[in-house]
Amino acid sequence: MVQKYQNKLLSILQIVVVLTLIACDNKRDSSDLYGQWQLMEWRNNDGIVVKTKEDRIFYCCQLSLLQLTYHHFCRYRETPDYIIIEAAYYNQYDTDTPIELEELEDYGIPSDGVFRIQKLNDDDLVLSGSNGTLRFRKY
Repeated sequence: MVQKYQNKLLSILQIVVVLTLIACDNKRDSSDLYGQWQLMEWRNNDGIVVKTKEDRIFYCCQLSLLQLTYHHFCRYRETPDYIIIEAAYYNQYDTDTPIELEELEDYGIPSDGVFRIQKLNDDDLVLSGSNGTLRFRKY
C-alpha cells in the first residue's frame, strides 16, 4: 500500500516538474512588448496629431501575435530595434482571411509593416514608422 502511494506521489511530482520547466521555457520567449498597450497619441511625420487615447486603440501582443480589434490580428517578428508585421488577418466565425496591411492603417499599422522601437519598458512603448510616431502606455 505504501509503495503504491509513493509511486503516485512520484508521478505527481514528475508532472509538476515537467509543467514548471515548460512554463519557464515560455517565459524565456517573453519580452517587454507582451501585454496590452493603449495608444495615447499618434503623430504623423509632420507632427500633427492623428489619434489620441479617446480613439480607443489598443495593441495586445503575445507570442508573435498582435490583436488590434476583436477581428483583426497580425503576426509579427520582434528584433531588438524593430517590430516587423509579417501577415495580417481578419477573423470571423473562426476563419482567418488574409488582408493587406493598408486595411489596418486606421489602427496605426504602417503600410510597409515596419515599426522602429524608440522606447520599450514596463510602462511605455514608442514606435515610429512610415506613418509617424505612436506613443502607448501599458494598460
